[in-house]
Amino acid sequence: MPAEDGLQSLLDRALSALENESPLYRPKDDSSRPGGLLDFSSGRLPVVIVPDIHARADFLLRLADSRLTETGETVLELLDKEAVTVVCVGDAVHSESRAYSRWIEGYRDWEAGVYAGPAMQKEMAENFSTLEIIMEMKIRFPGHFHFLKGNHENVLNETEHGNFAFRKFVQEGSMCRDFIRQVYGDVILHLISLWEKSLPVCAVFSDFGVSHAEPREAYPRRRIINCHAEGNEDVIAGLTWTRNDEADADSVQGLIQELIPGSARKGAAWFGGHRPVQECSRYNLRQNGKFLQLHNPEEMNVALVVPGTQFDPETDIKSV
Repeated sequence: MPAEDGLQSLLDRALSALENESPLYRPKDDSSRPGGLLDFSSGRLPVVIVPDIHARADFLLRLADSRLTETGETVLELLDKEAVTVVCVGDAVHSESRAYSRWIEGYRDWEAGVYAGPAMQKEMAENFSTLEIIMEMKIRFPGHFHFLKGNHENVLNETEHGNFAFRKFVQEGSMCRDFIRQVYGDVILHLISLWEKSLPVCAVFSDFGVSHAEPREAYPRRRIINCHAEGNEDVIAGLTWTRNDEADADSVQGLIQELIPGSARKGAAWFGGHRPVQECSRYNLRQNGKFLQLHNPEEMNVALVVPGTQFDPETDIKSV
């Protein structure tokens, strides 16, 4: 577990990195803060798309050491040279089914008023390790490492601001919130919440886009940029919480029309995670092949997408 003073320092630096992002790729919202859209539509760098992480710090470490491109350099070396862009689709925390028995043990403690028992100590150590790597990468490579907000980025376990209180097997959202409040206090809890609310929700490139979930609607560009403003909460919810078969039939094509330059729209696609793909599958195609889901919780797969090059899921989804 990180020390409180070190964690607070890291959160301060991570917030500063997000608050000072360049408007050249992250347009400002109407309150002059970095908005919810990352716009790399004029970029030509290869892009690594990382699906849901769920407290797998080893996933990020293996990614950093992976040699995915023809140059033979690691992703970390390419980031150092500003020769690649990494986009994570969100969901940094909560180990989910791989630690099911641990959640059950932690829930029994939580019901008894023990918020930081052995099971939750192990769970939160994994969560904080993962968050620390994400934040350090963002601080070191602010223009080339990006983490989008997922539905699990809700440390307060609130049902507002486009968030919904989370539970899956037990009361994971409340259990993690109560652990942080007891072990670190409200200042750390508040800083993590501020970090979550400073994250972008969508990224667009020359011929593809990325969000955590399948877009529920074809949101206008300006509403995505202003997603954190009052009245636009549905944009956050629609890009982070949409289940399979909940989205409008042509939502992806509508977003492509809205966000991607005209000459590249015909072959454009959209990437996301959120809902797991079928067992033993590496991807799932939806919306007439326009939306590609990547999240397989049993594997550590990423997509390597090169703008202007036809993406082939059979060869361009790579294991790290």
